[in-house]
Amino acid sequence: MSNAELANAQGFSVRLASTQSEVVETQRLRYDVFAREMGAHVREEKEGIESDRYDAYCDHLFVEELSTGRVVASTRLLKRSSALSLGGFYTESEFSAPFVRALDGEVVELGRTCVHVDYRSGGGIMLLWSGIAQLMVRWEIDYLLGCASVPCRDHGQLIRTLMAGPLAAHLSPENLRAEPRVAVAQDPVPVVDGAIMPPLLKAYLRLGAWVCGEPSYDEEFGVADVMILLDMRRLNQRYFKHFLGRDSISRNQLDRSPGVARIA
Repeated sequence: MSNAELANAQGFSVRLASTQSEVVETQRLRYDVFAREMGAHVREEKEGIESDRYDAYCDHLFVEELSTGRVVASTRLLKRSSALSLGGFYTESEFSAPFVRALDGEVVELGRTCVHVDYRSGGGIMLLWSGIAQLMVRWEIDYLLGCASVPCRDHGQLIRTLMAGPLAAHLSPENLRAEPRVAVAQDPVPVVDGAIMPPLLKAYLRLGAWVCGEPSYDEEFGVADVMILLDMRRLNQRYFKHFLGRDSISRNQLDRSPGVARIA
């Protein structure tokens, strides 16, 4: 593994973007997943690119297929110092969360996480999380913050099912609750049998993260966003080491197979 890599697998590497052209490739993947595949109404500054004002202040982490140079998964990380110069984290644009400013230590936000449709069998997101785990140690992160998205073109049926069921067991203490800026409709909806939790949200919860209250509706992306806060003192060490130690991932886990898009 080269010094530039955070983790690798057979034919794949995960690293931070070091050039603008690499950042652009992550933005192209975001456009393909969010706009073309999921139908999000993104603002295009350039054709085929999904970007916003936060990008210039973020570190961009991506998984590359070495044989083709193709970016197959990516996320971005925004440190507290950079967020302050922007007036706050992206998450604070969707939630009123005064407690975030009072958190002690290094706070880093994850966002715009996506995986190419051909790499959703598990390996893409696993290798991406390996890179995230390396950075959590290297940057001495105290809190990981973010929005985990749930598709919401079903009148809120899935998010309501999850909030009433598995997510209820992971609610944060009252002093770490956030208020959604655009609440998801409270209309009664039937429970979804066999409701599937998005992989990113599931990974957060397995690591020990809290759900900071009710979801916020993101009209641009057509999703319900759940605010997540991971306090490293609560970290599930066994599951974290599962990511941290994955310098080598079997080829089978990176096989191309269809899956469900997830974003944050």
